[in-house]
Amino acid sequence: MRNRMFAGVAVIALLGLCGALTQAQVGGVPKLATDKTMFWPAADIEARWRQNEALKRNNSRLFDGPTNISANVRIVAGEDPPLTHETTADLWIVTAGTAVARTDGRLVQSGGAGSIENATARTVRAGDVLYVPPGVPHHFTQMNGFRAWLMRFDTLGLVRTTPAPAAPARGAGAAPAQALAAPPVPKLSTDKTMFWTAADLEARWKDNEASKRINSRIFDGPANISANVRIVLPGDVPQTHEGTADVWLVTAGEAIARTDGQIVDANGAKAIRNGMMRTVHTGDLLYVPPGVPHHFTDMKGFRAWLIRYDVEGWSQSIQPGGRGGAQ
Repeated sequence: MRNRMFAGVAVIALLGLCGALTQAQVGGVPKLATDKTMFWPAADIEARWRQNEALKRNNSRLFDGPTNISANVRIVAGEDPPLTHETTADLWIVTAGTAVARTDGRLVQSGGAGSIENATARTVRAGDVLYVPPGVPHHFTQMNGFRAWLMRFDTLGLVRTTPAPAAPARGAGAAPAQALAAPPVPKLSTDKTMFWTAADLEARWKDNEASKRINSRIFDGPANISANVRIVLPGDVPQTHEGTADVWLVTAGEAIARTDGQIVDANGAKAIRNGMMRTVHTGDLLYVPPGVPHHFTDMKGFRAWLIRYDVEGWSQSIQPGGRGGAQ
C-alpha cells in the first residue's frame, strides 16, 4: 500500500512536470537555429491543430525568424475579420477541410465591421495554395474543418546588409542534366493574390517523377524566397546553401534525412560525417539553416514542399505602424 502511495505521488509529480514543460514550450516561440537543423514531427503538429480547435485559438507558431519569417499551424475562427498586412506576405498551404477565401478588392469599414468590396471569392480545399501579397485584403468564411500551414515573410522593404554571394548555391530549382527543362517561374505578384489548385500541384509532382526532375518551382520572390514542389532522386548528393535556408514540409512518403555534421569526401563521393539521421514521414517539418549539410536517402514515395528563403544578410527597412494577422 505504501509503495502504491509513493508510486502515485511520483506519477502526479511527473505529470505536473510534463505539464509545466508543455506550457513553457507552447508559451514561447523559438527563434530559428543558425547552426543546426530543427525538426517537428507530424504528431506534434497534429496536436497543435487539435489544441487550436479545442481552445478556439487560431494559431500555433512553430518558429520566428528574421524579416518576419514564421511558420504557423493555422485554423480560422468564424469571427476572424478581413485583414491586410503592411509589408508581410502570407502563403496559405491548405492541409484539411474547405473554406471560401475572399480576397483582393478593397477593405472597407462599415458599422464597426470590416468587409471587402469587389472581392474574388474562391473555395479552397486540401492541397490548394494561396499567396496573399502585402496590402491585399483577405478573409475566410464558411469553414468546414479548415486547417492550413501559414508561411509568413516580408517581401517589401528588404535591404541587403552584406554583399551578395559571388556565386549562388546550386538550388532546388536546378535539375540534373538528364532531366527535362522546368517550366518558367513567375515572380510573386505585388498587387493581387496568386492561386494554385491541388490538381495543378499534383500534376507537377507526377511530372517531376516521370521526368526525373527533382523540382517544380511555383514562384520566385525577393531575398531568394521561393516555393518548390519537390522530390529527391537517388543520385542527389549532400548539399549546403551559403545564405539560404530550407523548410521541408513532407507531403507524402518517407525518407531518411541525414543532416548536420560535415560534408567529406569518402572514396570519391560526398558524405556527411558526425551528422544526425532521422526518418521523415508525411506531415513532418524539417528546417535546415544556411551552411548546414543535408541529404535524403532511402526514398519511398517521398514528396515535399520546399520553402526556401534568405535568413542572412538582409534587414527590414520599413517600420510599419502595426500588422494584423496570426499571433
